[in-house]
Amino acid sequence: MAKSKKPKKGNLKTEKTKEKSNMEKPEIKINFSDEELLAYCGINCKECKSLSNRRLTLAKLFKESLEELPLDIFRKIVPIFKDVDTVLGFLTGFTQFMTYQTCCTASGFPCGKPDCEIRICVKEKGIRTCADCVDYVACTKLDFLKPHHVTLIQDLDEIKEKGVEKYIEGKIKPFKLQPISI
Repeated sequence: MAKSKKPKKGNLKTEKTKEKSNMEKPEIKINFSDEELLAYCGINCKECKSLSNRRLTLAKLFKESLEELPLDIFRKIVPIFKDVDTVLGFLTGFTQFMTYQTCCTASGFPCGKPDCEIRICVKEKGIRTCADCVDYVACTKLDFLKPHHVTLIQDLDEIKEKGVEKYIEGKIKPFKLQPISI
């Protein structure tokens, strides 16, 4: 079984963009390498439903739209605006979390949940993905992913059969992931 090379570090680019109010604001763009987009569990991050520029854009626009309102007045006279700060906090946290949180294997980024059982197990065993483990088919650590990634075991089988590099070459590289921007 061929071991994969360590993934290259992802690119974090900050670019200046003009806001409607003519104020400059940094725009965050993250471009992970194809190698970094193969998660420890074997999921191709390019297929992940949570990495959605559309969702991030909608959250950002909704937050900006709310902030244009006279919230100090609305909090007092419109009952549903009483907890608007919670909504604004959620929208801020959501865009930050969804921009930086992937299950990628990139070093130098806060990728994935640090205490993820799968991440810990793979790192402790010194392997690249669950496909390198003899127990992956029956592993209960993968159970929570299976309903959302119905081809997970088949993908791990393919990684085991072809090796990480060939899997990345055939399943990840051909599909372009748009850089995540907020």
